[in-house]
Amino acid sequence: MKNKSRYLLALNFCAMFMLTLNSCRKFIEIPPPANSIVTDQIFADSANATAAINGIYINMMNAAGTTGIANSLVNTTSALSADEMGLTTNLVASQELLTNVINPTNSTVTTLWNSAYTFIYQANACIEGVDNSTTLGITVGNRITGEAKFIRAFLNFYMVNLYGAVPLVLTTDYKINGSLPRVSVEVIYKQIDNDLKDAQALLANDTEPYNKLRVNRFAVAAFMARVQLYEQQWAAAEASATMVINASYKIEPTLNNVFLVGNQEEIWQMSPPAPGDETTEGQLFIPSSATSVPAYIITTTLLNAFEANDLRKTQWITSATIGTNKYFYPYKYKLRRDNLTVPKEGYSMLRLAEQYLIRAEARAQQNNLSGAVSDINVIRKRAGLPNIAVSNQANVLTAIQHERQTELFCEWGHRWLDLKRTKTINTVLTTNKPGWKPAASLFPVPYTQLQLNPFLNQNPGY
Repeated sequence: MKNKSRYLLALNFCAMFMLTLNSCRKFIEIPPPANSIVTDQIFADSANATAAINGIYINMMNAAGTTGIANSLVNTTSALSADEMGLTTNLVASQELLTNVINPTNSTVTTLWNSAYTFIYQANACIEGVDNSTTLGITVGNRITGEAKFIRAFLNFYMVNLYGAVPLVLTTDYKINGSLPRVSVEVIYKQIDNDLKDAQALLANDTEPYNKLRVNRFAVAAFMARVQLYEQQWAAAEASATMVINASYKIEPTLNNVFLVGNQEEIWQMSPPAPGDETTEGQLFIPSSATSVPAYIITTTLLNAFEANDLRKTQWITSATIGTNKYFYPYKYKLRRDNLTVPKEGYSMLRLAEQYLIRAEARAQQNNLSGAVSDINVIRKRAGLPNIAVSNQANVLTAIQHERQTELFCEWGHRWLDLKRTKTINTVLTTNKPGWKPAASLFPVPYTQLQLNPFLNQNPGY
């Protein structure tokens, strides 16, 4: 009965978040808290407080697909915007992403924005709940705050890379949040850095360092390595990636095992939200029957990027022949819905292969070319490809971007963000996309947000 009460308190806590942040409303339009007693109860003891942070993970997964920030929404928006995926449907919102002519009223872009700030708000509430608690133990409080700050950093990273300058939301105070302007990319990155450093310190003595279903200190280091790579902090990125590589994770020798629940490569993984479900990715990409056309298809550009005999092309991409047409589609996740009590596949949030590629790039930028090539070859070996030889810096960096394109395709927007951070987006997409305009490298600020908050302004070109 006690456990049931804790579960209900956590659900009430999460329900409060969702009700105060309806996706059709301004993310900052939050009423004054009316259930502080429930919140106080939740952060009064470790079981309820832990349920609250777990509620964020659950909500993030429940919001996957068409209404959330989970891999599927970031993935589809970014893969369509880049040169990875095409469409066989006429959905207006998706077609706008594919052609890079996005209306500020685009429902997908709006949902992505609203979803991210929903979970930022929830993370802030957990941070404040721990800070205000007089009974919660230090160990549990540190863990929850560390996880919440990581989640906030994770979400801010995607917001700043997809939209550019965005509001920086650090409180649940609706009066403050009601008039927040956009702040610079540099300010957002500074907050991301600070949150990750705090999370690293708070999770340093984590008693579950290899729990893949919750953020741990290695997940913090892994994501910190990515952020440092984007900030061109090469030595720091190398050090963070090395910390993870030297931990107990291993590259899965078999490609088809990489996205299974609990695989040894996974650093942070989310489980599908409902019994009987596999990932939303599988449900989005895999046709529902042998006669169904896949909605999302791999572009010719991506297909041609794979070298001969690359196992990633044959094992992570498959095809369906409908009539006289052959459609290739992503097949990293291989299951739709199987009614199993325990899912076989899980959302890959952070995995070890990316860390090798981060370290390779950081090393190459520091002219440690042999070290960079060694890391590249770890990934190539698993793909069934021969080693590459040490060459000049430019060639090694080109090889790294090639491996990122073929290893990380259709995962967490890597290709879209890589094109932007390496400043190759205009060259690549001018060739691949008729009518490409540089302003399209950022999504528009949703029209509803501009209407509700006079302190926001639109990105150029929209």
